[in-house]
Amino acid sequence: MLEYAVIASGFLVSGNVDLRQRKLDAIFCPTVLASGTLAVQGNTDTTSGNFVRMLETRSPGSGDFQFAVGVGSRWLPWPADVPQPAYARFEIVTAAGSLQADNRTLTLVTRPR
Repeated sequence: MLEYAVIASGFLVSGNVDLRQRKLDAIFCPTVLASGTLAVQGNTDTTSGNFVRMLETRSPGSGDFQFAVGVGSRWLPWPADVPQPAYARFEIVTAAGSLQADNRTLTLVTRPR
């Protein structure tokens, strides 16, 4: 199944994505800002203030769980050994903190859990 997450013009973070009944297999990411990476925020419910960036747990001391997306469109497979949150948000992280000048729609490939 396909689902969508939109990062609106003038913002860096998408709306909530409910993954309680879905397993995320891949993300199709359109072109974003030149220095951008795509970070994932997670939460156990939809309380906005409780969303935090996920930690990369596969390598000790590696920091935030992020995908390098740069200037080209990317197909990003979700790693099988990375747990998924109940609710997710996707965040464009840039060196300069620049806001997107247009909407960016991420296509999420999911399947029932």
